[in-house]
Amino acid sequence: MLQHEFPLPRSPAQPAGCPDAESEFRVITVVDPDAARRALLAGRLRCPEPGCEGVLRVWSRARARRVVGLDGGLIELRPDRARCRCCAVTQVLLPAWCLPRRGYHVEVVGAALLAGAEGAGHRRAAAGVDAPAGTVRGWLRAVRAGAPALTARAVEIAQAGGVSPFPDRVAVPWAGRALPEAVSALGAAARAFTLALATPRPPGPGGTLTGIDYLAVIRERHRQHLHRRLRLVDPRGAVAALRGWALINLITGGRLLTSAPAG
Repeated sequence: MLQHEFPLPRSPAQPAGCPDAESEFRVITVVDPDAARRALLAGRLRCPEPGCEGVLRVWSRARARRVVGLDGGLIELRPDRARCRCCAVTQVLLPAWCLPRRGYHVEVVGAALLAGAEGAGHRRAAAGVDAPAGTVRGWLRAVRAGAPALTARAVEIAQAGGVSPFPDRVAVPWAGRALPEAVSALGAAARAFTLALATPRPPGPGGTLTGIDYLAVIRERHRQHLHRRLRLVDPRGAVAALRGWALINLITGGRLLTSAPAG
């Protein structure tokens, strides 16, 4: 399995009035890398760190890496990096299809996870995606170990979209099994995100006194807050067309295969 590390520069002293933070790399998910780069160059990207309202500035590029694609070919990738002028935290702008520190396209990983959730052993799942059996075994183990956190994130997203990730009063064969339960919950969360949280909803008619649709305003603020919590950069609104495991990678904040902070 290809693995990649990001070089870690030392941070200058933080300006007064900024939240305390050690200099480290975090990941921002971008749906359209070209649009995200243009927004970064124009100074239109805000820092996603909690409590920080700083502006991100260009900070060279991350180290080049190669990722195995869906057809088995290698994708050359060198993500943009950005640094907050306020908190000095460096962000790596990764495409939604790219898992942090992993050498395989997220759809390859997802296909193996789905096969495992449906009962395939790691060797059969690996054969289906043309990846080493030991690598796929590590993916399956990682999701089983992280299933509680992944399922909790899926439930949060699904409920924010107004749906339940689990069938009501319906017996399912995978109940209580970590891998299929997590995969099912993540799929439900992805559907909820697409239906209710990907794009703004047009406001309805407002009240007779103000003409303002306050519920629509609250919903939109909630949607924007959730996007920021997910560390999503989407200047063109391309997330509305995002589907599959790339969307699940976004929902999990790049932590599909690890419970540690993505970076």
